[in-house]
Amino acid sequence: MSESLNTVSTSDPVHGALGGTLNSPPPAIDEATAVRLMKTHFGITGVAETIACERDANFHIVADDGRGFTLKVSNPAEPEINTNFQTEALLWLQARDPGLPVPKVVRALDGRSEFPLVLEDGRSSVIRVLTWLEGVPVVRVGVTPALRRDMARSLARLGAAFEGFDHPASGHEILWDVKNAATLRPLIEALKEPDLRGQLTAELDHFERDVLPVLSTLRQRVVHNDLNLHNVVLDPADPDRITGILDFGDMVKTPLIIDLAVAASYHTQLPEENLAAVCDMVRAYHAVLPLERREVEVLRDLVVARLMTTVAITEGRAARYPQNAAYILRNNGPAREGLRLFATLPRDQVTAALMAACNME
Repeated sequence: MSESLNTVSTSDPVHGALGGTLNSPPPAIDEATAVRLMKTHFGITGVAETIACERDANFHIVADDGRGFTLKVSNPAEPEINTNFQTEALLWLQARDPGLPVPKVVRALDGRSEFPLVLEDGRSSVIRVLTWLEGVPVVRVGVTPALRRDMARSLARLGAAFEGFDHPASGHEILWDVKNAATLRPLIEALKEPDLRGQLTAELDHFERDVLPVLSTLRQRVVHNDLNLHNVVLDPADPDRITGILDFGDMVKTPLIIDLAVAASYHTQLPEENLAAVCDMVRAYHAVLPLERREVEVLRDLVVARLMTTVAITEGRAARYPQNAAYILRNNGPAREGLRLFATLPRDQVTAALMAACNME
């Protein structure tokens, strides 16, 4: 989900670091209302099923003719221009690479790709409908080496297709953009485990001193920014190939290499094989969208920064919203394992292996 870095005025630094839009309750839309919206505005009749979401109201719509759709009702605190950014990005991808396994925008009966809706509580949301991508989330099936490579190739295709795309909201600041890791210091300082807090503090100090100054000199591009195992689907009968990439809510314009770092961070928790798995992804990505040496030189640190970001944000969010902790913490455990296994490998050794994966020895 998109989580804009709109800090609020408060004496609580953890609350401030989490940002203002994160504290807005989701739209109060039920399934009956979702069905009515689809029929009225899109001429589609069917049934609706709620999709778990932390901030927005999302529904899986199965039309009477068997077609599938996703109805998305944005959080009222989300600026409309940010929602339009996601819509325009998907329209751009449809034009640039129609074969990409990403959702397609469905226009309303009046031709609009999105429109406002005033909720019963007086707040305003934006309504969008996307095509439904069939498949099972990878997290439920597991990752084969071939699937890992296909994920990386697909992400590289996505990165290539986004070349030239821009939008007035593409540079919005979000907590989940790794280049903003320095803003997480209050969340890291609030961690209760001394060893973890010390590890992340040292990593953040290194990031601010040695990595952050380099990022502005690297290729910048709009990127997906959240290729985790919940956001990729596959056909269980063909587990080596993805069928869809979901959730463009964390999309942002940032250094291109961050997109690969984010994706790779979700493959760092494998005992004894974490570096090999990351190198496998990097090699497959590089074959489709060649990386630059300067990008690979900071890749290890960006992977670790994403692991740090995942732990810090989810710990802070779960403490503030314990009723939704299970959903918020779903990537927390794997990130902790990545910090324990991957982040403790010698930095020079990891970077040398990543360079070798790109034939940059």
